[in-house]
Amino acid sequence: MSTDIKFAITGVPTTPSSNGAVPLRLELRDLQQNHPDQFNLYLLGLSHFQALDQSQLASYYQVAGIHGMPFKPWGGVPSDTDWSKPGSSGFGGYCTHSSILFITWHRPYLALYEQALYASVQAVAAKFPVEGGLRAKYVAAAKDFRAPYFDWASQPPKGGAAAAAFPEALSAKTIRVVDVDGKTKTINNPLNRFNFHPVNPSPGDFSAAWSRYRSTVRHPNRLTGESRDERIAPILQNELASLRSNVSLLLLSYKDFDAFSFNRWDSNMSPGDFGSLEDVHNEIHDRTGGNGHMSSLEVSAFDPLFWLHHINVDRLWSIWQDLNPDSFMTPRPAPYSTFVAQEGESQSKDTPLEPFWDRSTANFWTSEQVKDSTTFGYAYPETQKWNYTSVKEYQTAIRKSVTTLYGSNVFANFVDNVADRTPALKKSLAAGEERKTAVSAAALLAVDLSGAKKVAAKVHDVVQQVEEKVQKPVVNVEEIKTEPSTPKGRIPENLKYLAPDGKYTDWIVNVRAQKHGLGQSFRVVVFLGEFNPDPETWDHEFNCVGRVSVLGRSAETQCGKCRKDNANGLIVSGTVPLTSALLQDIVGGELQSLKPEDVIPHLRANLKWKVTLFNGEEYNMEEVPDLKVSVASTEVTIDEEGLPHYSRQYTVYPEITEGKPCGHGPEDHI
Repeated sequence: MSTDIKFAITGVPTTPSSNGAVPLRLELRDLQQNHPDQFNLYLLGLSHFQALDQSQLASYYQVAGIHGMPFKPWGGVPSDTDWSKPGSSGFGGYCTHSSILFITWHRPYLALYEQALYASVQAVAAKFPVEGGLRAKYVAAAKDFRAPYFDWASQPPKGGAAAAAFPEALSAKTIRVVDVDGKTKTINNPLNRFNFHPVNPSPGDFSAAWSRYRSTVRHPNRLTGESRDERIAPILQNELASLRSNVSLLLLSYKDFDAFSFNRWDSNMSPGDFGSLEDVHNEIHDRTGGNGHMSSLEVSAFDPLFWLHHINVDRLWSIWQDLNPDSFMTPRPAPYSTFVAQEGESQSKDTPLEPFWDRSTANFWTSEQVKDSTTFGYAYPETQKWNYTSVKEYQTAIRKSVTTLYGSNVFANFVDNVADRTPALKKSLAAGEERKTAVSAAALLAVDLSGAKKVAAKVHDVVQQVEEKVQKPVVNVEEIKTEPSTPKGRIPENLKYLAPDGKYTDWIVNVRAQKHGLGQSFRVVVFLGEFNPDPETWDHEFNCVGRVSVLGRSAETQCGKCRKDNANGLIVSGTVPLTSALLQDIVGGELQSLKPEDVIPHLRANLKWKVTLFNGEEYNMEEVPDLKVSVASTEVTIDEEGLPHYSRQYTVYPEITEGKPCGHGPEDHI
């Protein structure tokens, strides 16, 4: 890694329009379907970028290496701490996970990536032949190109190759492009993997565990090491309801930047602040990586998916920040030493974001300076503030965008998601689950085709038929869609009784644990109801409610930050939304309401959780340091447009979790 060249991070040089407009970063599927010339340039430009000599400062290899391995200084930013000394608290890298600087540090990092990618896109566009106007067409398309994002929390579009929860453009090993000679060709898909050339350009760049891979992998086969990208879409789809609820909760409920942004737990934390953007970010690393490169923060940036994922994280921050413009980070002591910061020094909005030099190369960017994305010449479809005459009008539009993408409220979300889960309803869920499958089929029928008072009768009828071994057809989802629908965002008529006067109790599961307590990454998987005891099935288990993913590392890691976090027993937290799963049980006749008097005994009997390592093996949860699982609720009011308003006053229920392994008890701190 080069250490003697100062590299200015500018993003894509941009002159805003007279009204302040700048080019947009677009969602991957939107770029592919509606901007085919830019998508073509994206593929060719990314291939060009990835092929650059790995010794070049702005090569894909070196830009990715800033995030972790090979743990070397970059861009003329030397070490101020003895990070390489065994047992020292120095950090062999720059990234700031579980820190107040987590999302702000990544913004100039992404700007550097986009800046380098943009240069490759321009170089490729200039290679097209002049004849037939090809060069002019692609040069024009390249001018406003910005790196896309993958919105893993929105409902996949219907139909076509992009319909899967994990788009084919990311999973296909090859892809068709119009090459610079104007001919259509099949090339290795640069979105699917990065091919190292070579793996260790300098001896020891990668550990032995990662040196075995000649390219990045996702969900690798334990024996062969081959990628199994086909596993990702079902995993994302199975927990989509939880993921959408979590994103909506963060964007519409959280009002404090510190609570919203990063996952470090402290003893003064409110039960309503266990979730964070970093927590959701971790889940995506886990779900898409499957013990491959995306699962490890030390090497995740080499996977092309990392950049689409983190640009989406940056987008969610942009949305939240414009909804909460007066909330920003509060100063905190640095929890560890890095190349340039000493443990205990105050970290604030003015802390230098090393190693990212500003345009002058005399100073580093700071969080305060990068708070607005237009600093680096881009915005997102939801953050085109120049189209509005007032802040109020702009924020109203943002909220509508959020509800369109992630659902307006838990009731509308439930109806949206239940149809997508129909294939799961048709399957036997686990040994002895035939009865519950029938209940779920009845639930699907009840949601859209009957009044709430008839649910119990329908469930009883179907269950009775199963017990008599009489088959009942699963309702046709297409027929449901032809029924008169509730205006989007409103509470469906047959579920209104659950929210009298628009008020209901919202339920969450909170999890906390030592980040590096196992010396490796792990996940806490939450279930509501029975499930197959084989952990290999849990990613697709119908009764899986969600997960909290903990990106831990071993005590031998080169990451000095992680060694110090481990020594200090750093605890992180996360949240799993529970209300959608409770609604499934309500329409299934297993639960009467969302009121505490009904939910408490139901959760006491049916809420379960397990721990697995990222290699899929189950781990004894009672051996996870500081693991504690609790349940909390808050009152939510749904307005006339269907938007939720959270009271933010939470109640914790130790009677639900007391006595269960690692369950929160009455004498425990949450």
